Amino acid sequence: MAKNKVITQLVCTECKMRNYTQRLTKTRTIGSLNIKKFCAKCRKHHLHKETK
Repeated sequence: MAKNKVITQLVCTECKMRNYTQRLTKTRTIGSLNIKKFCAKCRKHHLHKETK
């Protein structure tokens, strides 16, 4: 069923910890995902970038 989905991880730009995972479609053509989320290690809200 979910063969067109790929699992990506979000990495904190400050401490490089991989905090979040998400499933996205393979046909997504938008650029890299950047979200401001809470980092448990830093204990602050920082920008998280998408990695594979």
